[in-house]
Amino acid sequence: MDTDTILSFEHVNAGYGRVQILNDLSFEMKRGEVYGVIGPNGCGKTTMFNALIGLIIPTKGKIAYDGHDVTKTNAAARCKLGIGRTYQVPRPCEGMSVFENVLVASVHGAGHSEKDGRRVALEALKLTELYEKREIRAGELTLLDRKRLEIARALGTEPKLLLLDEVAAGLTEAEVQDVMKMVANLKAAGYSIIWIEHVIQTMVESTDTLMCMSEGHNLLVGEPLEVMNSKLVEEVYLGVEEDE
Repeated sequence: MDTDTILSFEHVNAGYGRVQILNDLSFEMKRGEVYGVIGPNGCGKTTMFNALIGLIIPTKGKIAYDGHDVTKTNAAARCKLGIGRTYQVPRPCEGMSVFENVLVASVHGAGHSEKDGRRVALEALKLTELYEKREIRAGELTLLDRKRLEIARALGTEPKLLLLDEVAAGLTEAEVQDVMKMVANLKAAGYSIIWIEHVIQTMVESTDTLMCMSEGHNLLVGEPLEVMNSKLVEEVYLGVEEDE
C-alpha cells in the first residue's frame, strides 16, 4: 500500500455463516478523499462496512488500512487504529446529554482519559455544529441533529477514516444540504470518508470517487458523474434498461 492510499480491499469474500455476501470485492481509496458507495439494496454495502470495522472476518482476501493488515484484527483494536463508523438509524443514549454521548464514545471507544475525552468531545461537537446544544438531552433532538450526533460520536473516537452510513436518509432537501456542508467541512479538517448513500445528489456533488457495488463486488468505480451516467450502473442500480 503506497502512502497516499489509506484503505484497500483485495479480493475479499465475507458474509454471515454460510451466506456469502461479498464476492471478490476489491477497491482502494486515497487519503483525504470522500469515497462514495452506491448500489441496490442487498448488494453488500453494509457488509463491506461490517468487514471493515471487524464485526465479521473475511473468509478470503485482505483488508489493509493505513499500512496495517487488519483482515483479522478485532473491532476494538480497529477503532483505536482510527476507524470510526456511524449507523443508518441513530441510537443515542436518549437520557444523556449530547456532550455525554460523545464523551462516552471518546473515553470507551478511543480509550481516552476523561480529561482528553472532554477535549475531543467538544471538538467533535464544534465540527458537527452541536456545540451550542451540548447540554440538551439527546432524546430531545430533531432527526437532523440526531444524525449530527451520530457523526459526533464517531468523531469522538478520533478516527482517521470515517464511515458514514446513509446519514442523509429521511432528511428534507434543505437538511441534506446541511449534511453535505458538514461532510465538506470534515474533509477540509483532514478526515478520509467513505459514504454509503441512496440520495444521489450527495454522491454526485460531495464525493471525489464513486463506487457502484453489485452482488458483493465492485461493478464500477470512477469520477462520480461518469459512474452515475454509466448504462451499466443505470441497469443495475436504477433499474433502467436500454431499448432494444
